[in-house]
Amino acid sequence: MSSRGSRMIEAMQLRGMTKQHALAHAMGVNESTITRWKNNGPISVEHAVLLCNTLDVSLDWFLAGRGRIDGHKLTAPADSVDSSLLNCVRQAETRMSERSKTLLVAFIASLNPEVSSL
Repeated sequence: MSSRGSRMIEAMQLRGMTKQHALAHAMGVNESTITRWKNNGPISVEHAVLLCNTLDVSLDWFLAGRGRIDGHKLTAPADSVDSSLLNCVRQAETRMSERSKTLLVAFIASLNPEVSSL
């Protein structure tokens, strides 16, 4: 199984981001941080989510090596409203605190009890 660092390099190459300073700039972190992650150093959940959003890859694939690199994308076509809503939530998620995420999930669960298993 490949390491998290090698999956990061693979994702960078796939997205044409061959220079780590470009990724560092896109994420608002130092180049040394990117180097540390490429060497399998520690990464926070927030940075992992931001990295996956920036490189458009699956968080599960990046962190655990499970599934496909594009496993985060919808497999069934969604209508434009659903797609817009999903994109808004994904963008907002990168800026939300853990508390805000918990509250949002609780709110959605209150609208639809089947979601409470999130």
